[in-house]
This record gives sequence, structure tokens and C-alpha cells, in this order.
Amino acid sequence: MKKTLLSLAVIALAVAFTSCGGTSKAVVDNKNNSGVNPFGEVFEVPCTVYDTDTEFAATGIFRGSMNQKGELLKWALQNAQEQVRMKIKHAYKGMVSNYSQTIGNNQGNDIERKVTMAGDQIIDVVVNDTRAVCQRFGAVGEDGHIECYVAIQISKVDLSEKVSSAVNDVLSEDEKMKIGFNEMKYREQMTKSFEQYKSENK
Repeated sequence: MKKTLLSLAVIALAVAFTSCGGTSKAVVDNKNNSGVNPFGEVFEVPCTVYDTDTEFAATGIFRGSMNQKGELLKWALQNAQEQVRMKIKHAYKGMVSNYSQTIGNNQGNDIERKVTMAGDQIIDVVVNDTRAVCQRFGAVGEDGHIECYVAIQISKVDLSEKVSSAVNDVLSEDEKMKIGFNEMKYREQMTKSFEQYKSENK
């Protein structure tokens, strides 16, 4: 009888330890799968715009005194313009490089340099002339500062037209003959390159 009671006590203890271990493991598993966001609380930037097949876009952000709202708008706009400028120039540089490889490197670097400079100048003019499509201010902080958000968009087709026209104007007839330059084809190639930039930089 004593042996039976002792055996029952050992079994009860084993069950108790097993269930305790099982409970603590279940608690740990629940903690690991509790659905907590690993990034914390996240928000979308006001005035968020994205590149599309037809437009380059960017949102500029600048923080400063609430008493200088006009200046904040100016600096946020410039921030957005600089973002777009870098995207466009990167895409255009790649397009010019591909174009130069197509026509052959034996034509010399002068023509490529002229084409690049003409494009860069027009890109700067177009970007500097952009206007905001969205403007927002954040809440005033304890330090009296606010954040300013400005979004801009630039048409890829309009930009391609202006750049190809500038390149056409800067090349002499002899240079155009050497590389078989055609303004319409150049424009189409540029538009395609701008569209590829979006798909390659999602």
C-alpha cells in the first residue's frame, strides 16, 4: 500500500512539473507571436508623392521656427527639388552612356560632353521652376519649431521634349551626321530611360 501511494505521489509530481513546464513554454510562445509591430508605431509623411511612369516626384521636409513659415516652405521646396534633380540626372546619365555605346566610342568624347551638358542645363532649369503640388505644416513643438512638407512632380514627357530640343540645338549638323542624331528618337529613348528608372528604383 505504501508503495502504491509512493508511486502515485511520484506520478502526480511528474505531471505537475510537466504541466508547469508546458505552461511556461506556452507563455513564451505567446509572447513571441503576440503580433507586436517590430517597427513601433509608424506614420506616412504628409504630402507623400511617388514616382510614376509619367512623373518624377519627391517630398521635401524642413524643420524650423514657426515664425519663419515662408522660409520653411522655401527650404522644404529646395529639399524636394534636390531629390528630384538627383533622380533625373542619374537616369539621364545612364541614358547618355547607353546612347554613346550605341553610336560607338570612336566618335570622341566631345559630342558626349556636349549632350550631357545640354541635358544637365535644361534639367536644372526645369527642376528650379517646379511648383509645389502639396504643402503641409506639422504641429508646433515645445521649442516653437514646426516641420514643413512640400511635394513636387515633374512630367517625364515634357522634360524629355525640352532636353532633346536643347541637345538638337547644341549639336552642329556635322556632329548630328557623325552620330546619326534624330531628335524624335532621342526623345523616345530618354522617355523610356526615365520610365525604366521608376521600375529599377521601386
